Amino acid sequence: MNIAIFGDSFANGETDNSRNLVHFGLTQYLMDDGHFVINFSRQGNANNQTAEDLYFSMRQNEYRKWDMAIVFQTEPCRETGPWIDHLHDVGIREVESAMASRFYSQLREAGKPFSIPIYVVGGTVDTSTPKEIEKFGLKCACQSVTNLCVNGEHTIEEPVTNFVFPFGTGWKPGPTANEFLNKANKVVRAQGMDSKRHFIELLVKGEYRYKLMGDNPEYFAPEENLVGGKHASDHPNRHAYKKLFNHLKSIGIV
Repeated sequence: MNIAIFGDSFANGETDNSRNLVHFGLTQYLMDDGHFVINFSRQGNANNQTAEDLYFSMRQNEYRKWDMAIVFQTEPCRETGPWIDHLHDVGIREVESAMASRFYSQLREAGKPFSIPIYVVGGTVDTSTPKEIEKFGLKCACQSVTNLCVNGEHTIEEPVTNFVFPFGTGWKPGPTANEFLNKANKVVRAQGMDSKRHFIELLVKGEYRYKLMGDNPEYFAPEENLVGGKHASDHPNRHAYKKLFNHLKSIGIV
């Protein structure tokens, strides 16, 4: 099959401590299985950029006669735009849900001219439920790569959908994320306890997600870390991608 991969750094492959790509990840395993694969993912991509990449890459390479696209989802706070201003009107929970729906709509429209199935993978954040994704004519290939690796299940009861910031590791969110956090803090103060509880829940889930990856370096640290004993990375390595590949094989996607 001819397979295109899209997304952010979670879709790239295994990165070493110098940010070099030392293993092609899912791309490598698909190629080893006899498929033709191009990985169009870009580090730091927001979801709307990923949807744009899908359309333009499909159009520029339409002669390949693509059989499918595999798309890794990232956190919505990476996106800039007027949606941040709607937080005060409708609250964090509602905007978060609307952002996920907008992403799935964008993917549907981007892929429509090419009539190919689009499979969504929960990477930096988890996806919505498989049933929710199917409403948009897409398929959920893996709701949570992290949960698949750590607990053996690709679906997850309490998905991490936003605010995936490792506050305890010294990493600082970028300008867009900071803008979201500042706006969200104001909304929390204005909208009361329900908004505050959801805001704190997002922060706790994000912190726990990074801790979970740090506690499982066999899946979320570069191979060199496993030998050198360095601190775990917050990105999947070749073993995580192998787990994802085996999952995709087991459910008949590839």
